Amino acid sequence: MDEEPKRHRVEFASGTAASVEKRRSFRDHERNDIEPDLPGWPPGQPFAVRGFFGKVGRHVLTVVTGLLMLPLYILASALGSPASPDKRGKLEERENEVDDFPVMWAGVGETARTLPWQLDPSRRSWRTVTEIELTEPEGLVRITSYEDTARGSRFLEWGGGKKVPGSEAVLWTLPRKEVVGVELKRFSMAESDFKISFRDGSWARLTTTSSEGALRIAALLCA
Repeated sequence: MDEEPKRHRVEFASGTAASVEKRRSFRDHERNDIEPDLPGWPPGQPFAVRGFFGKVGRHVLTVVTGLLMLPLYILASALGSPASPDKRGKLEERENEVDDFPVMWAGVGETARTLPWQLDPSRRSWRTVTEIELTEPEGLVRITSYEDTARGSRFLEWGGGKKVPGSEAVLWTLPRKEVVGVELKRFSMAESDFKISFRDGSWARLTTTSSEGALRIAALLCA
């Protein structure tokens, strides 16, 4: 049996409902926008919930894309591969998954605000890969990054090549005892989102490459 990887690819989640698709917000406990106050973060696209016509446009795009990809799904199914990775579970928190999409929920000085900006795919280079791991015997949760050698476009997700020599960096560390829970979030593509909660009451919504990966991260951080 193959050994399970010690590192798992991870980044801030993105909305999947038409109103917030591919968008994310950063909030304090009163749902105020804290993005401009995050120290050292490069500017990002301002968050806004789509209106009626924006949501209609996303639905039309989804339908057209599905029709164009249908032959590939049929071929993949015939070859024994999953027909589509875009399985999504039921809606759980309308206020945080449709009306808004916070991926960071933290007051001033709380742990979630210390997470590195490189977890945001809209701010980093598309070649940058971010991963989470647990170091033993120190018991530290660590987020690292590296540059990928894959060639393609910015729409290529999660790299696909090899590490650029010398590009690996440690971005963030935290004692595992400060993590008080990991909750799988079903309303996400491939059901790969999870919420990590910290001892001080802050939390972050992250995503990985698959539902199995989310389960492994939860087991790793909550052991």
